[in-house]
Amino acid sequence: MHLSKLFSCVIILSMMTDTREENIMLRLAIVDDNPNDSAALRALVADYLTKNNHAHMIQVFNAPMDFIRSTENHDIVFMDIRMDKLDGLEVARIMRKINTDSVLVFVTAMAQLAIKGYEVDALDFIVKPADQGSINYVLSKALTRLENTSSTIFALKTSDGIVSLSSNDITYVEVFDHNLAYHTTKGNYEVRGRLSDVIQKLDQKRFIMCNRSFVVNLRYVSSACSEYLVVDGKKVYISKSHSKEIMKHFSNFLGENL
Repeated sequence: MHLSKLFSCVIILSMMTDTREENIMLRLAIVDDNPNDSAALRALVADYLTKNNHAHMIQVFNAPMDFIRSTENHDIVFMDIRMDKLDGLEVARIMRKINTDSVLVFVTAMAQLAIKGYEVDALDFIVKPADQGSINYVLSKALTRLENTSSTIFALKTSDGIVSLSSNDITYVEVFDHNLAYHTTKGNYEVRGRLSDVIQKLDQKRFIMCNRSFVVNLRYVSSACSEYLVVDGKKVYISKSHSKEIMKHFSNFLGENL
């Protein structure tokens, strides 16, 4: 059973700033207050990664606060939601305040809890006790997303100084009074520049130029029609001459990320 239907263990994959290759080390964490469950999960995950030639390092946290205090930037985190002192959903919310680029998958003994996964942008879920088939499926899906969501780091020269911005945090960019306005999950920034230069630096699978004034991150599009896309609550109108092409692009993006 997977998240396409419903979501106590979370898999988190941080989006890296480069395209992953098999020889790049994957850093994983398992956060579960049940040592037996975490050991079993560790074995299943290690089996898949080893057989598929992914170099990896797995850390086990039997206390959620130890994970929160950890300074490691894990690519993949498995987290049990039903823990005594701090539930995994709350840990995921705390994580989201720091890391918006992570892919989450819940592993739970109670599937009805999985529905809350949308609150923290969960990718999928697995029901405990996890089996090798479920782990293989979700890791394959998660690694595909990880590869498809590599980010570019922008150094924006704003009036307040230089801001470092990950492309994963950009919801859309618009031309504003001959300048560029970057709308992001962390705030908005106005800088000098050309939209044509911006689009060249972005992942063409996830970002699309809707018209001469807007570039949109398809990850944040909540709805779409032939006339416009809705991103972060704003209607961004589509150029009539490119409407069919843009809708096909969006449809392909959804297909790759379901």
